[in-house]
Amino acid sequence: MYPSKDARELAVLLRISRELDIVGDVSATVDNPSELLAWAAILIDATIAAWRGQDSGHRYLQVTAEHHRAPVHGHIAAVLPCEQHMEFWRALHLDELGPGQTRSLTVGDLSAAWSAMPLTPPEPETGEPGPTKPKRPLPDQSQE
Repeated sequence: MYPSKDARELAVLLRISRELDIVGDVSATVDNPSELLAWAAILIDATIAAWRGQDSGHRYLQVTAEHHRAPVHGHIAAVLPCEQHMEFWRALHLDELGPGQTRSLTVGDLSAAWSAMPLTPPEPETGEPGPTKPKRPLPDQSQE
């Protein structure tokens, strides 16, 4: 997923700023479970929740906390869309969570689920390997 034009512009402005002070709410979308775990470990008194959209049924994990120190003074939320991270969702034992439902979690829950994740990606569910790209023979360098 690529950031919107507004998000790219803001990122550029933040990079060129000498200092940063945000008064207000901040929301961040993270790309993988390890990033969400980092947010949960850093934020003080974080609330962690798994939830599913009422209409779409899409799965999300969210870490939120009030933050009252520089550079952010306000409410912080980090959200992981979990449709691409079903192994992590299952490791948290959230299969029974239905659309519109929410379940509270702890940093320990996230950490245990992350520890249970395999180091290599799982095989496709069909059990059959996906198509492979045929290898092109190397050019014969002796004919130069």
